[in-house]
Amino acid sequence: MLSFDSRHFYMPVYAAHLHCNTVAMENRLILDEAKYRLFMQENLNWQSIIKAQVNEIPWWKEWQEAAIKKAAETFGRTGDRRADNFFCNQLQQQQNQMQKLENDIAIQQQRLEKDCVLKDEYDVDAFCTQDILRDRIKAIEKTFIELKCNFLKYISAIS
Repeated sequence: MLSFDSRHFYMPVYAAHLHCNTVAMENRLILDEAKYRLFMQENLNWQSIIKAQVNEIPWWKEWQEAAIKKAAETFGRTGDRRADNFFCNQLQQQQNQMQKLENDIAIQQQRLEKDCVLKDEYDVDAFCTQDILRDRIKAIEKTFIELKCNFLKYISAIS
């Protein structure tokens, strides 16, 4: 039977980590500032994506109203108000979530700018927050795409 001794597994990784931390102070600050700048650019990109999606939502609402009106005129159909309200509510919830995320990204951006000016070498909270924001933007984008696909199916069904 094979036995596993975790000390042998983690020692090289730990030693490599110690070696990286013995690099000259200037290089560490430059690398960390570069990482902050990358995070800041990532946040700017997210903000532009969110802004574009938030600007899309009124168009989707208008399209829904136009499709409902056309279905009523063409087919004499009044539609299912529950379904109409569902998509309207979902679009509103999506818009609210996007605006909250946009606000949280702005707060993170201010934090990164401050850390960059202060030349903080390693702010664990900033890095963790960036990861959390990454997960949130991914989830919101996925939800928005699914909502749009379901909305298009709904519009096809009532037209």
